[in-house]
Amino acid sequence: MISEHRPDVGPERSGPSGLGEAGAAPRLDAQGMPVERAARDGDAPTRERGPSLLLPALVSAAGVLLAGFEVFSLVTMDLPEGEPLPLHRAVLAGALAMGGFSVTRLLQLLVFASRRRRRRQAGQELAEVAWQLTDAHTVHGVWALAVSGSIALMGLLGLWSLLDGIPSGLEPGWPLLLIGAGLALLVRCVWMRTSASWEGAPEAF
Repeated sequence: MISEHRPDVGPERSGPSGLGEAGAAPRLDAQGMPVERAARDGDAPTRERGPSLLLPALVSAAGVLLAGFEVFSLVTMDLPEGEPLPLHRAVLAGALAMGGFSVTRLLQLLVFASRRRRRRQAGQELAEVAWQLTDAHTVHGVWALAVSGSIALMGLLGLWSLLDGIPSGLEPGWPLLLIGAGLALLVRCVWMRTSASWEGAPEAF
């Protein structure tokens, strides 16, 4: 009978074991679910990796091969005395080797961001992406603009040589100028459209 009134005996006993049953507050993820449960149930948020780097790498490798072939052709070319080496194809091959990766990657990022924007506007749930993907188009856009500007500069030098009367191998110059200007316009348009596609996205800062 006495044991029925002891404070340490009975169903309402409070002690370390009682705290262990209640436990500490579980850690919650962004969706309010316990982290351990989300991982166990396979509901943990996945991260989208973005487009593959294989295609830009292949384009850049092709540019390197073409540039090497053009350099070999120029070195082994037999020209009359005083005639300059034709440099048009070498300039374009070098530009492909230097900027092919960035231009291809920029186009990939435009397609990737545009698809995510359409799915986001449709109310679909999207996987997370690394924040670097939301800014990568800026880096590649700057580099691609620099390469296209270099092509246009070679075209201007060809025009200058044509007007000056001293051949440089870049004459007539206007094809390179048009190619460089057109590429710069394309890069800038893709850059702006990609930035617009990321506007309003949770990943964008």
